[in-house]
Amino acid sequence: MSRQVVSIRPEAPITDAIKVMLAHHISGLPVVDSADNLVGIICESDFLRRSEIGTEHERNRLLSLLLGAERVASEFVKERGRKVEQVMTRQPVTTNEQAPLDEVADVMERRHLNHIPVMRADRIVGIITRSDFLSAVAGPLTGASGYSGSDNQLRRAVLAALAKTPWQPIGFY
Repeated sequence: MSRQVVSIRPEAPITDAIKVMLAHHISGLPVVDSADNLVGIICESDFLRRSEIGTEHERNRLLSLLLGAERVASEFVKERGRKVEQVMTRQPVTTNEQAPLDEVADVMERRHLNHIPVMRADRIVGIITRSDFLSAVAGPLTGASGYSGSDNQLRRAVLAALAKTPWQPIGFY
């Protein structure tokens, strides 16, 4: 989790959000109001469908009718919005500081999320991103200088690790 959370206001122009994201090499920004309450999140995915680059939705009248005017209007604003509040994802999924890491990973995987703001009561105190998981895995892997034990020791270590998993390869032993 990163405790150095960069955020943006909903009334800010999207160009400011883009500049901040590029300058800080981050792919998402929590959106907070003047009282520092979390009101949304703006991510790279919010810029996939944009009129400036010709990727906005193109629908025929029948499909637009089936989707409903509210959804079509909402997509129109998101694809052409100039303020963060017009483009951001409202009511982002959040977690708290005590949430087990496996639950956070489960939510991120199930909901296809790249960022989850970490809350303490109603205040954002951090953000967990997929790159945090990458760093967490890299630590133990890159800290090891290579395996220097015998083949039998390695085999025992692998078998011990496999014994702790809920699945077992058939005919492995």
